[in-house]
Amino acid sequence: MANEANKKQLVRNASYLKNLMYQIILCNTIYALYRIWFLWESFSSWHIVAEVVMLLMYLLMYRFLASEASPKHAPLSQGGALLYAGRDLAEKGVMEYTWDLLYVTMFVQITTCFLSDLFFLVSFVPPTIGFYYAWTMYIYPWISKPDAPPQGMQEIAGKKQKVKNGRGR
Repeated sequence: MANEANKKQLVRNASYLKNLMYQIILCNTIYALYRIWFLWESFSSWHIVAEVVMLLMYLLMYRFLASEASPKHAPLSQGGALLYAGRDLAEKGVMEYTWDLLYVTMFVQITTCFLSDLFFLVSFVPPTIGFYYAWTMYIYPWISKPDAPPQGMQEIAGKKQKVKNGRGR
């Protein structure tokens, strides 16, 4: 039972990707059929552009997840054993954000199909949250960090502090 954890991880990742592909196909099929069949009068070039953008988002996120989940095998001359099963698609961090983006994209696609075209505004929430995290964790601390004073200025400031406290005499 060598390498059992890697084999389980490989099967779990393949299952995640297969289910994700079914979900993507289902969402796009529902959107296309309902929009074209029932709402043909309101179907415009904007909807076509939005569908193409959604398909590109699905493609990019699916390709990212598939590349992260791709296994590494030893060469066939060495037996072709499984060396690495790929990253766990259920782990925290970037993987979790990618799944969140996928679910938001599916939600936006289905709600714009059935309820209102204004639900596309929900798709602006994840980039806004990303900008907020980037601003609070990286950008603002980087631009607001004061520069270190020159060495000579530190000595003068130290002397002034001693005189101020009465110890410099």
